Amino acid sequence: MDEIRHIKPELAMYLEEAGIQLWSRVHFPGDRYNIKTSNIAESINSALKRARGFPIVFLLEYLREKLTKWFCKRREDALNLQTIHTQGVEYLLAIRSHYADNLTIEGIDGWRFNVKGGSHNCLVDLELRKCGCGVYDIEKIPCYHVIAVSDAMHMHLATLVCPTYSKDYLYAAYSHYISSKHCNENR
Repeated sequence: MDEIRHIKPELAMYLEEAGIQLWSRVHFPGDRYNIKTSNIAESINSALKRARGFPIVFLLEYLREKLTKWFCKRREDALNLQTIHTQGVEYLLAIRSHYADNLTIEGIDGWRFNVKGGSHNCLVDLELRKCGCGVYDIEKIPCYHVIAVSDAMHMHLATLVCPTYSKDYLYAAYSHYISSKHCNENR
C-alpha cells in the first residue's frame, strides 16, 4: 500500500476508503479458492452466440443441451482422474514441491515451524493451517513452505489440501443430470 501511496496518493486513499477486504484477496475475511476470475456472464454469452436471435424457447433448450453436455463431460473427466486431487491442484503441488526442496526447516513445537530460504522466511502453523506467506491461508492448497514442512515431517501432503479440491468433490459438483423433464412439468 505504501508503494501505491507513494506513486498516487489519491488512489491509495480511494482504495482504503473502499475497504481493503473488498479488493485484496489476502484481506478478504472469507474463504476464496483458486478459481478463475473471468466473467462468467461473458463466457456464457460466448457459448450461446449461435442461439442468439432465436425465440426464447429455442434459446432455453439450447442452453439445457449445452449444460447437459458440459456436465456429462466434466462428470466423466472427474471419474477418470487418476489422482486424489484435481489436475490443477496436482500441477500446483508438483511445481511448489520443486521449490520446497531448497528450504530449511526449524521446528518450534509439534505444530509450528520456521521455514528459511526462498524469497523470505515464513512461520508455518499446521494446526491453524496458516503460513506467513499467506498463500496457504487463502488457497487452502499447500504453498512451498508447507510442502517443505510436510516433507521434513514425513506427512502425507494430501492431508494438508482442502477436501474441496478432491476428485470426490469435483465429481459431486457434476453428479446431477440436467433433464428436459423438469422443464416440461412446469408448462
